[in-house]
Amino acid sequence: MALQNNESIVSIEGTEFINVVLVQLNMDPLEAAMKLKDAQTTVISKVVPIEEVVRTRKDAILEKVLIIAGEKIEKNESFVVRCDLRGRSYFESSEDLVSSVREELLEKLNLKLNEQNPEWVVQLEVVGENTGISILRPGELFKKL
Repeated sequence: MALQNNESIVSIEGTEFINVVLVQLNMDPLEAAMKLKDAQTTVISKVVPIEEVVRTRKDAILEKVLIIAGEKIEKNESFVVRCDLRGRSYFESSEDLVSSVREELLEKLNLKLNEQNPEWVVQLEVVGENTGISILRPGELFKKL
């Protein structure tokens, strides 16, 4: 409803995972997330604006993360990698994927890791065979409690 008035929704798809829907928009995903953050709703508990979607394969995820991070994160800035894993058939644990991405960013882009107070969050949303990738400032994704 919060996005309904500006005809920005292209499609809403349910997933095989409880309480997870994918919303395709014809507007900036960050702008949409901020509108949802301000909406008076108890139905939405988490919104992650997705920049790119790739197949859930470690090599595809690493390649795309390096491209996006290289464009957005400056050498002197810090990052943290976070992952929500839905569908255990692709990775044994979210830490397996987080560790791989973290190492790639440290080795190939020489970025600084800061898990407590990062300047950037590399957010991975594994939803079965597809993985959404976003590199955002900490305030650009949200969870309502």
